[in-house]
Amino acid sequence: MINREDLHIRDPFVFVENGKYYLLGTTTDDPWGTGSDLTLYVSDDLEHFTQKGRMVTDGCLDSYTNIWAPELHKYRGKYYLIVSAYRKDVDRGCFILVSDSLEHDYKMLTGEYITPQGWGCLDATLFVYGNKLYLCFSNEWTTPITNDGDGSLFIAELNEDLTQIVGEPKKIISGKDSGIAIEIGGDKVKGYVAEGPWLYEENGKIVLLWSTIGKSGYTIVKSVSNNGALGDYKFEKIVFDRDGGHCMCFVDRNGKHCLTLHQPNETSKERMQFVLL
Repeated sequence: MINREDLHIRDPFVFVENGKYYLLGTTTDDPWGTGSDLTLYVSDDLEHFTQKGRMVTDGCLDSYTNIWAPELHKYRGKYYLIVSAYRKDVDRGCFILVSDSLEHDYKMLTGEYITPQGWGCLDATLFVYGNKLYLCFSNEWTTPITNDGDGSLFIAELNEDLTQIVGEPKKIISGKDSGIAIEIGGDKVKGYVAEGPWLYEENGKIVLLWSTIGKSGYTIVKSVSNNGALGDYKFEKIVFDRDGGHCMCFVDRNGKHCLTLHQPNETSKERMQFVLL
């Protein structure tokens, strides 16, 4: 049994099924090296967790590092695991893996990144809206396709079997133009962060929560679209600016809407925190 305050985790993700809370994330002491070991945890109270085991054991990710930000989604009876990964010869991107079981035996859906090849992408998430499936992801600030340091978020429709993007991805958030992100980096590479997207519906609108590096550290921003998933996302407010981020939302067993994030954004000190919405 592991207490929440003792669990080192970045990018926490909570999946609720059958009255239990399943937790995954970048759970490792080496997030900038190998990255997540893709261990799944289970809890009855969100305070005490038990390891269920590793979700991927077939070696398909053994040649990759920086395995980050895993997410778990259920769609049409199957469970889909999305992870970011890096390999020098193919840069960074996001894989989709699939299983009939929530807890284990996840296999590569295609073996290729679902994000555009050569873009340098991370933090992909799934969103269902209007009976269509969408993929939202970050084009990393270190390898922006605009070559101007603009870390940004894109969204695109997915086909029904989740094997490829339909049409051209649309940029919906620019870190550089957000007015919130500050420039980070060194002499060789500088840029503005926009990452960790999470989408949900609220009062007929689509809410996009995303993370950046602002003046006070890691920061969560709320942007809203009034015209659909592929619409125009406008800044609404800062949700959290106390050096915590990469959030997602879930509904607990009491029907309360919770936001979870990691804080602080400092290696080895990151812990899962909760905010009621």
